[in-house]
Amino acid sequence: MDERDALRISREVAKQVQKAVLSLPLKKRAEIVGIGKSGITKFVDKVAEDVALDVLLKEKVRVLSEECGYVGEGDVFVALDPLDGTFNAVRGIPFFSVSLCFSNSESFRDAFFGYVYNLVTNDEFFAHQKAFKNGEMIRVVEKDDPSEMDAIVYYPEKRLPFKRIRIFGSAALEACLVAEGAFDCFIDVRGMLRIFDVSAGIYIAEKAGAIAVDENGDSLKDKKFEISERLNVVLSNGLVIKKLLEMIP
Repeated sequence: MDERDALRISREVAKQVQKAVLSLPLKKRAEIVGIGKSGITKFVDKVAEDVALDVLLKEKVRVLSEECGYVGEGDVFVALDPLDGTFNAVRGIPFFSVSLCFSNSESFRDAFFGYVYNLVTNDEFFAHQKAFKNGEMIRVVEKDDPSEMDAIVYYPEKRLPFKRIRIFGSAALEACLVAEGAFDCFIDVRGMLRIFDVSAGIYIAEKAGAIAVDENGDSLKDKKFEISERLNVVLSNGLVIKKLLEMIP
C-alpha cells in the first residue's frame, strides 16, 4: 500500500461516515448504546465506526479504533478515529471529523499518511511528504513571540501570555488548524489524548513544518498504536517550542 491507496481508502471512509452521521437526528446521535474499549459509546460513535470498518476491512490493514480496539489483518496499521468531536456532533456544533493515520508498523515513527476530514464543512486535510488542505499545500506560521500567538490550550491552569486562546473539541482538526496557520499552537498535557485521537493531525502538522513533543520536550515518534497509549502534546513551529515548554507547570 502507498499514499495513493491510503488517500483513496480515506476518502471512501469519510464519504460513508459523513453520510451515516449526518443522517442521524441529534437526539438519536446522543443515545448511549454500551461501553467500548475507550469508555461510554454513543449511538453516533457506533454508527461511524461500523461504516468506517465496512470500508477498511475490505483492505489488508490492521485497524485500531476507539470502540472496538484492534480488528483486521495486514501489514499496514491504521489508527482510526471514526468520530473525533462526539460532543460537538451530538450538539449540532459543526466541528467534528474522521481521522486516519496509516503506518508500516505499530509505531507512530513509521507513519506514512495522515487524513482528517471535517464531516460538516467538507474541509479535507491529508499529508504524505507534504501537507494539503482541499488540494492546496499548507504550512505552519513561524512565530517566536507567544504574545502574538493564537493558541489552542486544554485547559490553562494559569494565565498564559497568548494573544488569544480557544478550544474547539476535535483534536485532529485542531492540529490541522495549526498545520494551515489558522492557529499558532496546540497544547494538551492532561494525559487524556489517545493515539487515534490525534496521530493523523500531528502527522499532517509535522509535514506542514510543525514540531510535536510531549511536556518534557521529547519526541512522540516512539508512541505505539495501542488502545492504552496516551499522549501529551505541545505542537507548534520550531522557533517557539522551548518557550511553550517553559510555560507548562
